[in-house]
Amino acid sequence: MKEKGDLRRLALQHERALNTFVREAWGQIPEERETKLKSLKAWGFDLLTGLRDGRDSIFVAEAGQHKVGERYEREGEQFEVHKIIEDLKGAKLRIRVELEDRRGVIRAYHRSTEGDDTLLFTLPAGELLLAYFRKRRFGKLVEAFHSSGLTTEFIQARGQEGRAYSFDDLPAKWRRALKEAQNMLHDRVGVGRFSLVYFGPNKDGDDRYIVTWLLPTIHLFDLDVAEHLEKLLSALD
Repeated sequence: MKEKGDLRRLALQHERALNTFVREAWGQIPEERETKLKSLKAWGFDLLTGLRDGRDSIFVAEAGQHKVGERYEREGEQFEVHKIIEDLKGAKLRIRVELEDRRGVIRAYHRSTEGDDTLLFTLPAGELLLAYFRKRRFGKLVEAFHSSGLTTEFIQARGQEGRAYSFDDLPAKWRRALKEAQNMLHDRVGVGRFSLVYFGPNKDGDDRYIVTWLLPTIHLFDLDVAEHLEKLLSALD
């Protein structure tokens, strides 16, 4: 009996593999991008000018945490806030993702009009992404977040696994999901992978499925990309 059960599980596993549908587009994974300084607000930061250990500097802090004239200490450094900046004409924000200690790390630099870079912060990519998603109330992205390096993986699964549907048997909603994933990869990010395996509805009529997304971490800091992915995941429920 045990052998028959093992054979059945193996057959279902093979069937699932054969009926996991993939959309992907590959090239060089982007590691750096420039964006507007106002993006800091979307991620939950204020851009400040003042003194950093007695030297004129530009730095960041959690949005709303500090006021003009305030002095504070962070990680052994002394800060004094002179101004909270909404934008700097002609200035840019450069963000870079790297692998460090086996995980993704984000470094953000303020680039002046003269082309000089000032490091604003270094944070684990996962920590920054989750804080950003929570601030924007992207609940599906928070729930599906799985891991983050140069790419970030999201896994959204519902219900118990069962017999995987073939492509010809997929309901229109799930064929549409494959098409929208293809559009997302080619039109918005250029690099990444989407996979779908569908097990049909349960006895209550709720869909059972597993969906995964693998996307360049750097692109998720584009608010339009993150918002669109949130909508795609929400549409599956």
